[in-house]
Amino acid sequence: MARIPDSVISEILDKADIESVVSKYVTLVRRSGTNRWGLCPFHADTKPSFCVSITKNIYSCFVCSKSGNAISFIMEMEHLTYPEAIRFLGKAYGVAVPEDNYNNQDDRQLEKKKRVSALLTEAARFFYKSLYSEDGKVAIRYIMKRELTSTTATNFGLGYAPEGWDKLYRYLKDLGYTDDEMEVSGLFTRASNGNLIDLFRGRLMFPIMDEMGKIVAFGGRDLGDGMPKYINSPDSLVYKKQNHLYAMNFAKKERSKQLIIVEGYMDAIAMHQAGVRNTVASLGTAFTDSQLKMCARYAEEVIFFFDSDNAGQAAALRAIKMMLGYLKKMTRLKIDIKIAKVPGGKDPDEYIKLYGAEAFRKVVEDAKYVDEYLTQRAYDDNYTEGSGLNVNKYIDDIILYGSLLTNKVNMSRMASAAAFVAKADAQVFYDQMVALSEDEADRESIMSKREIERQISDDVASRNEQLASAGIGVDMSGEDSGTELPDYVEDTPVSDDAASEIELKLLAYALYIGDELTNNEKIGPQDILRPVDFGSRNMKALCRDFIEAYNEMGHVTAPMMMDILKRYSINGQPAENVFFNEYNKAEESKNIRVAVDLYLDTLYRIREQYCKKRTKELVAELGNRPKDQREDVETELRKLEHYMEQIKRKRAQL
Repeated sequence: MARIPDSVISEILDKADIESVVSKYVTLVRRSGTNRWGLCPFHADTKPSFCVSITKNIYSCFVCSKSGNAISFIMEMEHLTYPEAIRFLGKAYGVAVPEDNYNNQDDRQLEKKKRVSALLTEAARFFYKSLYSEDGKVAIRYIMKRELTSTTATNFGLGYAPEGWDKLYRYLKDLGYTDDEMEVSGLFTRASNGNLIDLFRGRLMFPIMDEMGKIVAFGGRDLGDGMPKYINSPDSLVYKKQNHLYAMNFAKKERSKQLIIVEGYMDAIAMHQAGVRNTVASLGTAFTDSQLKMCARYAEEVIFFFDSDNAGQAAALRAIKMMLGYLKKMTRLKIDIKIAKVPGGKDPDEYIKLYGAEAFRKVVEDAKYVDEYLTQRAYDDNYTEGSGLNVNKYIDDIILYGSLLTNKVNMSRMASAAAFVAKADAQVFYDQMVALSEDEADRESIMSKREIERQISDDVASRNEQLASAGIGVDMSGEDSGTELPDYVEDTPVSDDAASEIELKLLAYALYIGDELTNNEKIGPQDILRPVDFGSRNMKALCRDFIEAYNEMGHVTAPMMMDILKRYSINGQPAENVFFNEYNKAEESKNIRVAVDLYLDTLYRIREQYCKKRTKELVAELGNRPKDQREDVETELRKLEHYMEQIKRKRAQL
């Protein structure tokens, strides 16, 4: 492999003086002799600590310790490899870099990246123009419904991908872009005939930008009833989703010590519009170590917002586990993590619209450090009105949560808090936390089982809160758990092995998504399928066996499912034959993110169907009762209505 000659590198460093290179990215506000000072681009700087030495031709930050020359600076700012950064500077400062086979290939790759970046900019222009065309009126109506101003829409570059298979393709083709360039851009997919077709059609478009404001990808929201609601560009030549955060290019300009992390594009945009501009959004994936490193460059603490319902809090626990795992591996990374809950189960943008930005800032101020959140969480999860605290489960949870911590002082604080509540020895709690923290496999097994245990808890009050009663139990085992099972479950006149297509689809997607069933932030404990979601005896039993196997092993593979299926028949045929026809369809999605959305959509449709059926039955029953005997029926109808609203809200968020 050829290397770039040292003489060429020296010439580039001579011509690319550090002051001119840095000044394109950093405002140098103060001079001291031959040094220039500015706010560091690599961390949340509040006073100039970034020094550029003109005589030495280097830069150095006296806070985060980043330092180097023009090449290393460009590598950091443009996310380039060493050879790419040299060629970048060579072209900028007129230094010819010798070409050979290796260098030609490297140069072609850099040129291709530039072409794809330009293509993405043109695509954004196309989407923006389409938004203000006749076709884009449907997207304009949605923007207005979400109360976004035209200024906000423009600042974030919102656009519209019109219906049609090749409108963007033909637009870019006319501009001279090749099929190869379009394919690697992430904006197209291949049809069955092999032709390129637009990936985004009939969607509100969100340009995704890197830290410097350069467009690298897109997200698109369906404006009708299509699924999934959101799709994002796949990883491409210029985009790796684990390395980006939506709106970071705006948020970093706030130079705040805090970064607020929300889930979706609309949440982030609404918060920026309300003046809470130190907000970014994850890009449809679990938060990554690269994203945490990025946050650490600009802030001293990150505040994660999760829904205050059980699904949101389950997602919070999974995120905490990942974040602490990253910090354990990256010991030099200094950043604090906090968890915030929006009161009343509202999304951040909903809360701001109702109560204003100042009230929301109070919510931010009330965010808890991880150990404080987990301490309170262990108590809240195991306390019910009337029954009080389940001390044994509280002790189990406090030890489990404490074992996640990497800081022994915080672990000790949790142990002391638990000792006070449980009236026990703090040292015993601390020792058990330490022991469990050192056995990661055992801890993961306990955490997985604990999450599913919450699903089947016999805590009636908690269950009623999660599912608004609605006649739908959460008992995975199918045994009586203290609440009468709904009539349609017990008395539906179907044969023992009957199964509808939607039931088979639900079970197939549950198998296909694997450990995402309990590890995906979108799927809360109440969103795990249960035997009562199925009609016939065999389908209930299949679901029960599936959950038990998942609970025991932490996952269920297709061969394991085959062993389960061999015990049953479905629709008069061997269960494995019928089920795997549907499972093969699930596999065709080849995208876990899409499959998770389809799993949830199927689950919600099944439960929605039951609610409609049960509501109709109750309305008929109401008419046959005297007025003084209607209270219980009316109560159940109100619960059903509330639960239906929850389902519709969840489906709308997919």
